[in-house]
Amino acid sequence: MAFHLKGVAKSTMLDQIRKELCEYKRDNPASTQKDLQRWLEGKFELKVSQGTISNTLKRSDDYLSAEIEKGRAEIKRHKPAKYPDMEKVVYECFLQHQDRVNITGELILQKTRDTMKLMYPHDDSDFNFSIGWLGKFKHRHGIKSFRHFGESGSVDVHDMEQKLVLIREKIDQFPMKDVFNMDETWLFYRLQADHSLATKQLEGRKQDKERLTVVICCNEDGSEKIPLWIIGKYAKPRCFKNVNMNSLDCQYRANKKAWMTSVLFDEYVRSFDQMMHGRRVLLVVDNCPAHPRNIEGLRNIELFFLPPNMTSKIQPCNAGIIRAFKMHYRRRFYRKILEGYEVGQSDPGKINVLDAINLEILAWTIDVRKETIANFFRHCKIRSASDIARNLDESTFDEETQDLETMINQCGYRNKMDIDNLMNYPGENEACLEVHSLEDIVGTIIENNVEDDGEDDTVSLEPVTRKEALMALNTLHNFMIQYKNTTPEPLDAIRKVRDELQIDLNFKGKQTTIESYFNKV
Repeated sequence: MAFHLKGVAKSTMLDQIRKELCEYKRDNPASTQKDLQRWLEGKFELKVSQGTISNTLKRSDDYLSAEIEKGRAEIKRHKPAKYPDMEKVVYECFLQHQDRVNITGELILQKTRDTMKLMYPHDDSDFNFSIGWLGKFKHRHGIKSFRHFGESGSVDVHDMEQKLVLIREKIDQFPMKDVFNMDETWLFYRLQADHSLATKQLEGRKQDKERLTVVICCNEDGSEKIPLWIIGKYAKPRCFKNVNMNSLDCQYRANKKAWMTSVLFDEYVRSFDQMMHGRRVLLVVDNCPAHPRNIEGLRNIELFFLPPNMTSKIQPCNAGIIRAFKMHYRRRFYRKILEGYEVGQSDPGKINVLDAINLEILAWTIDVRKETIANFFRHCKIRSASDIARNLDESTFDEETQDLETMINQCGYRNKMDIDNLMNYPGENEACLEVHSLEDIVGTIIENNVEDDGEDDTVSLEPVTRKEALMALNTLHNFMIQYKNTTPEPLDAIRKVRDELQIDLNFKGKQTTIESYFNKV
């Protein structure tokens, strides 16, 4: 039996009204369903149930990303996709191959049938993937035509110069603070600078290539570094237990292969759009297969896709900002190894995902400097020549390289790598070059909720009491006031942390009084 508002005739919302409702909710996230009921009644004289509102908001992404065509605005009811996960896989395959082969409707239909057999081997339904279904699939995913750009390496110098002129015309329309570049990279977060491990010369050991995908975004003058997005293999690794993830200055996502997908890119862009509320900014991205172009409904940002085969030369993140980030990460990683040996750890290089995330956040937020980012934007010359102040300053990079080399030397590797080999380690910089198989794509869609991080010796973070935290702070404070190289800044930071803990006397939900420190007779 279906239920609706008592005493109110049944009414269904038109597509255009549903879209406006989703837009209102997006701009007023604190609105309750009762608030939305009143808003609909006041603006459209329409009374609907909270269930109708809830069902509409569940499809918010669909309504916000869709342009309501003339003639379709009167449509009231929709028949949802029968196999939504299967469609996600087929769309991901489409994005992976659209620039490599001449995709036809028949190819999509065949890939759909193959995907059905793989995902639903025991499904006996005779669902017909017809030309009509293909048209609906294209409409749902914003596919207006099939594209084929030719051979991937066929861009000549003259063509590049012409495209660079167009790129500069677009960039020049925005001030430097409002031009952002986003790119992703793999990070082998346990990689050690030892050739012996890579060539398996050490018995019983080999190079650890556990990876995370790190998404980096910053603006042209270096004044804004967007918090990292980090993509791992497991949604809830054991090391995340007892961790307040909101306290980390990053966003964590997961899928089976720890890679960027079109679904995650869409989520990232929409999140960035909300972050830029009230501004008009340009987000420059490359033409990676995981970067779909049909993200509609954006209010504060304009997506600008760089032409194929030019990203290594003209994309700032790819030209050096990611390298700077990795260099700082490696430096902190090797320092952590040295500290581990100092306190008696048997294998300090085997860090977990949480350790890696903490090192990545420090490398990005503290170590990568504003001047470094601005220099690489200038170096790529994507703004008109009159706006380019100077060439890339190599001195800063040389200093950072020397720091990393010093750290590697202190680790005492048997057959150490040089810096260039370490920073260009085979496979690590190919996050967007790998073509994913159908089986892999299926895995990212339906198998991304694994809670075990697959490491038998990885343990969850032990809860720390307020008393233990205060004792540790006192110990650290006493050490720092005795340390000969101490400056006022770290001592001030320790005192601020201690003040934060001491402010909350209700930490355990019970008021602490002076009498509580004395035993009753």
